[in-house]
Amino acid sequence: MQIADLNQQPDYAPQTAQLLHAEWSHLPAWSHQPTILERLKQRNQTASAEFTFVATPDGETVIATCSVIRYELDDIAAREYWIGEVVTDKKFRGQGVAKALIQRAIARARQQQIGELWLYTPDQQAYYQRSGWQAVEQRHIAGEDVTVMVLPLAQ
Repeated sequence: MQIADLNQQPDYAPQTAQLLHAEWSHLPAWSHQPTILERLKQRNQTASAEFTFVATPDGETVIATCSVIRYELDDIAAREYWIGEVVTDKKFRGQGVAKALIQRAIARARQQQIGELWLYTPDQQAYYQRSGWQAVEQRHIAGEDVTVMVLPLAQ
């Protein structure tokens, strides 16, 4: 399994957009694959703290993705950096692929001296709590009831 930085491997962007679209096309923000691709390109073209990792078993096929996104939810300014867009192709779930991507994203965030990461999830609270994430609040986002969680990164 290889993990690639989309900033350094932009050829993976179309497959990554397709994976995200396939998973969440029923939600408005994910219903238009070209828009998803444009968001990925914008996020991964600069030297900002935002980034996307992808996993590929063969160096060609994207099977999973994970991003760090600045202000995924922007209503509270202190909640700046978010883990998001965590998706694994159904055929590869349960093999630790997403976990490896999330761990790599956390390590990169620490290198970039990001103090904490945020995320929201409708159904994976227990998974994230086992990894040290703390539930902060319940919210309704894009038609789903989700838990907002935080992971302090300061050492």
